Amino acid sequence: MIKIRVPAYDWALVQNLSRRDDGAKPTLWERTTGRVGRFKRDVTTLLTVQQRRRCAYCRSYLHEDHPARDHVAPKAVYPKWTFRPENLVLACYACNTDRKDTYDPIEIWHRKYRRCRFKIVHPYFDAPGAHLDYSIGGPRQILIAGITAKGDETISRFELMTPERVKERAADALVEEQPNRLQQQFQNSYRAVLATRAPLKPAARIRPTRL
Repeated sequence: MIKIRVPAYDWALVQNLSRRDDGAKPTLWERTTGRVGRFKRDVTTLLTVQQRRRCAYCRSYLHEDHPARDHVAPKAVYPKWTFRPENLVLACYACNTDRKDTYDPIEIWHRKYRRCRFKIVHPYFDAPGAHLDYSIGGPRQILIAGITAKGDETISRFELMTPERVKERAADALVEEQPNRLQQQFQNSYRAVLATRAPLKPAARIRPTRL
């Protein structure tokens, strides 16, 4: 899971879209032009940066040019939160369509979104480390164990411990680490070159010649 901070949205636009009739919001969301289109493009741009192009649920790399925007609380069940920023994340196809789909993650509903009790680790409200424990299980395995019931439900819902996902996390971590490793190697090589070079002598002062 990824911990996300709410990006700086156009809140006037968010409020305007959220004031629409609840029953119309799922249909309204399908628009690609006008204020809705602008809002959806902003969501993708801002969350791509916030999530470092990683899926909010499984942390796999989002290879798509246009990653899927997922509603944590599904808009079909909770249309009033269709445009609520804290209810929107970017997710990979596997998490968004195959594993979550119309799953309702709310255990105890409250009219205020932030006061709802969620069954899964919420990308905005929860610290993943308080619910999930990551460990190295082998040369090409990153394991996840649930610390709480919410952590267990998250692992189960998104199938985070399947052999494929265990290996995928390790591969992604290796790719993510590679640029840092190359940068460190470059710095070490640069320091080694400097250490073997003779110190530069100050340039001799040239006196002007009188004509």
